[in-house]
Amino acid sequence: MTVGKYKLVLFRTQRTPKYHMVLSNIRKSLKNLNLELEIEEVDLQKNPERALRDGVLTTPTLDIVGLNWRFIGVPTVDELIEVLEELTKRREE
Repeated sequence: MTVGKYKLVLFRTQRTPKYHMVLSNIRKSLKNLNLELEIEEVDLQKNPERALRDGVLTTPTLDIVGLNWRFIGVPTVDELIEVLEELTKRREE
């Protein structure tokens, strides 16, 4: 299921520890829920004004736009599924 008004924004840098783990957990959780969401990756070294505008102080930081949800660090697959299930509920309403 594609969910139009929501997207994931992953803030990172070239040196973000565990970046690949976060991206893997995002993909696993989306697959588990059969959701198709845009994943926007923002490299804060290349786009520092975005960090300032969005109030990002550390990486990795994951925002779910449309849910007003932010996770700093590495969310587990289970944590992501719990939050993203809200999208499936909203979609059904």
